[in-house]
Amino acid sequence: MDLPGEAALPTAELAAVASAASGHDVSDPVACAAPVAYDWGSPATAGLWRVDVREGSPDGQVACSFFVKLLRDIRLWPGLASIPAALRADFTEFYPWRYELDMYECGIGSVLPDGMRTPVLHHVKYADADHIALWWEFIIQRRGQWARPDYERAAYLLGRLAARRREGAPVNEKLPARAHDQSRGSSLRRYTETRVLLGLLPALRAGAVWGHPVVAEALSRTRDPGLPAAMLALGERLPKLIDVLEGLPQTHAHGDASPQNLLLPADEPGTIAAIDWGFGDLLPAGFDLGQLLAGLAHAGETDPADLAGIDAVIFPSYLEGLAAEGYDVAPPDVRTGYIGGLAARSALCPLPLEMLGSATPDQEETVALFAGRLRLARVLVDMAAEVS
Repeated sequence: MDLPGEAALPTAELAAVASAASGHDVSDPVACAAPVAYDWGSPATAGLWRVDVREGSPDGQVACSFFVKLLRDIRLWPGLASIPAALRADFTEFYPWRYELDMYECGIGSVLPDGMRTPVLHHVKYADADHIALWWEFIIQRRGQWARPDYERAAYLLGRLAARRREGAPVNEKLPARAHDQSRGSSLRRYTETRVLLGLLPALRAGAVWGHPVVAEALSRTRDPGLPAAMLALGERLPKLIDVLEGLPQTHAHGDASPQNLLLPADEPGTIAAIDWGFGDLLPAGFDLGQLLAGLAHAGETDPADLAGIDAVIFPSYLEGLAAEGYDVAPPDVRTGYIGGLAARSALCPLPLEMLGSATPDQEETVALFAGRLRLARVLVDMAAEVS
């Protein structure tokens, strides 16, 4: 397929970018693009592609490959309708849709601990006022699922990163202005208040979700009739929980450290390439562990029953990372930042409610998807009970 005009490069520009990336002259480039699936709920992502640049024709030799990401102003996000009408203007003004580029340009790569890096950004196309295309290095990832040593390694490096970027650290002075702006509250607070408390919780509380035939059948399969009430009870606790989280030791974390955003290059054993930086401002120490734990389960690639074992590995490894950088934080505070952040960010959000408009209970794949997400919700809600 062809790239959309906002992401495509003219032939001469493509030749220059491909020549620089490959280290040899690519005088007659042909870009062959294939789409990469991504989460519909990613407001700033307009498209992802793997682009192989070939010499002379679509059948020619591959000179180099790129991972192309098209960013958009979230005013253009189709899911904006899921945000309550009264909050949309504020949401679009507040959301830092070009933050991924801002983080790269601020030099975040120089702050990362040994064993963690960013991909190479080969080219930036400023298509118009609402679109930016990023032509990244295409990283061929190691085959196979994440194993316990991968989680352990990632948690340790995330702990070191959090320690280096703790509140008041000089390295934070170079962060984008958005990371320092707390004039309207933290990003985590605003996300929880808008996306969860005002956007999602009313739907869960009204009962229409639980009465939908697909959800009802999925809930029956999980044999967990008490889950809806447990989720609603957690929703009632979230405002006070956010207060607790903001009183903990703070750091500029990765912000969205799911395994999907921590790439494992096939030719660099032990190295993690970090992408898609989230929540730009201060977060409680431990926050990154929440997405590290739940990311693959949310994608259906890890059984929720396995999360307890992963938790047992990542928490002590993260503490080791903090200690390696001399950041003395009480383990209970880190645990609260981890579990509390997970509760606010993810515990009430596993259900893909956008699918219910056309879903029917005879769609076995859809019912199975919802049953898996309900099991994930139960694990996360139960973990949230740790935080008083």
